[in-house]
Amino acid sequence: MSRWNAAKKLWAVSRSLHEQRGGSLLHYFFDSMYCSFRHGASAENYLVLRFYELSQRQRGAYLTSGRSKAVDTALNRKATKEDKQNLGRKDLFNRAFSGLVRRDFLYAPDCSFEEFTAFLDRHEEFIIKPVAGTMGKGIEKRRCPEDRRGFYTRCREEKLLLEEVIRQHPALSEINPACINSVRINAVRDAKGDIRLIGACLKCGGVGAVTDNFHSGGVAYPLDLETGRVCGPGRNNRDIREFTRHPGTEFFMPGFLLPFWPEVKTLSRQGMERAPSLGYVGWDIALTPDGPELIEGNYHWPGGNIIQFDRVGKYPLILSCLGEKDEKHTD
Repeated sequence: MSRWNAAKKLWAVSRSLHEQRGGSLLHYFFDSMYCSFRHGASAENYLVLRFYELSQRQRGAYLTSGRSKAVDTALNRKATKEDKQNLGRKDLFNRAFSGLVRRDFLYAPDCSFEEFTAFLDRHEEFIIKPVAGTMGKGIEKRRCPEDRRGFYTRCREEKLLLEEVIRQHPALSEINPACINSVRINAVRDAKGDIRLIGACLKCGGVGAVTDNFHSGGVAYPLDLETGRVCGPGRNNRDIREFTRHPGTEFFMPGFLLPFWPEVKTLSRQGMERAPSLGYVGWDIALTPDGPELIEGNYHWPGGNIIQFDRVGKYPLILSCLGEKDEKHTD
């Protein structure tokens, strides 16, 4: 991103803060510029991590976009081409993590029309998604079309992945039945090779959303790593208000205990073991009536904002995994 575009985003965030909470527009702008320079904070970091309320010492503890870029490079410096491809393409991910991924799927360019039709026969409703999409873009929930041949041609041309709709645990459906509400849990392979879990959140889709993605209107709620309990209000990436209740169903979130939490943590560790060259991955995990299931893994900037909504900055913890200390941002 150019400096000009970055400045425009900081200005837009400053205007939003001025409109939502009052205060000086210029103060927000110059303060956010300073945070960008000193802490590597993006416009979104400044807004959703509430940097406008924090001291310099507090800001120094957060994993910002700038810091994420550096630690991601360091932790994943030994990543093999195979592991990066498996996490970078959803069809390859489903194959590489078979068993941890249990849903039926089909990659249209690799199948015959007969195989495609058999998948449609098995699933009255299904998900289609681009294999390299991010931020929930291009994901649709579909029903079997009348023109199967035309739909087959479209899916092959657009290189789409078709997946069985995941059956969500009833406890999660109470929160928001419109989409799968998933856990994001970030795992690090430290300097000794041990796998450490550093933060987690519950991602919930917004009103009527097909996906729970934070950049598509979703709300993320902080989770206590030890218990799997929602430990505070949620946030989205537009508003300064916090959400103790889900905006669609009014379900009260703080204190909600996720089912299968020990199994969720085990699954994230198993995911790391399947990608031995990677040192830092954010795992998205669905909760079904039969237990947790991997949705995908993110090894490039894996969601630093949303795992810090517990108001605990994860930068010192990441550095400790690297065997380093935070000497630059201590005051």
